Amino acid sequence: MNHPTPQEPPLQSATPKRTSFLMRGLVQAFALFALLTSAAASPGQQTDRMKQVWEGIYNRMTHQSDQWYEDGDFPRCIQNLKMMHQLFPDDYEAATNLGWMLENVHEWDAALSVYVDFRKHNSKSPDAAWPEANYHYMKKNFAKVPAILEPTLAATPAPHPNTYRTLAHSYEKLGRFKDAARVWEALLKITPDDEAAKVNLKKMRDRIGSDG
Repeated sequence: MNHPTPQEPPLQSATPKRTSFLMRGLVQAFALFALLTSAAASPGQQTDRMKQVWEGIYNRMTHQSDQWYEDGDFPRCIQNLKMMHQLFPDDYEAATNLGWMLENVHEWDAALSVYVDFRKHNSKSPDAAWPEANYHYMKKNFAKVPAILEPTLAATPAPHPNTYRTLAHSYEKLGRFKDAARVWEALLKITPDDEAAKVNLKKMRDRIGSDG
């Protein structure tokens, strides 16, 4: 799902609950089919078939969310994304699509709750903290960003470069230029050809020098 400029929500649909029942029925049907077709299969075949079933469920629900979004039916889209997030709590796209849609209809607290839960549920993922931090950054709550993102810098593998960018820019907004420079240096160790990072690092070093 692409994330264009947020829009005002359309009139509320009268049938989001009915939609959730239909999607639950779809999931149950897929699961029942998997059980029936894998009963006589070997353990390896059962695993492969269940994986295919869950991939089918994920792809079908993603397609349906996209369709409802394109139709402007935000209530059904959000209802479906909530179910996807419940079924696939480790999935980055499921969490961020839901959070973004909730922001799109100005349900700010609900969106933040999705991001916080995703970070806590996936504490070993180096990228799970970024959606929550980015939410605060976009709200100009820069002071909340470091505590969320700093712990991820020690992760292996390293987090996405956006983690470093968001953290460094937050430090700059807070006037913590040495910390900003440190984060840009860390980013350049993993992406040495990042020209924007080089420019920002020089900017922070100049600020540190001018501040004496």
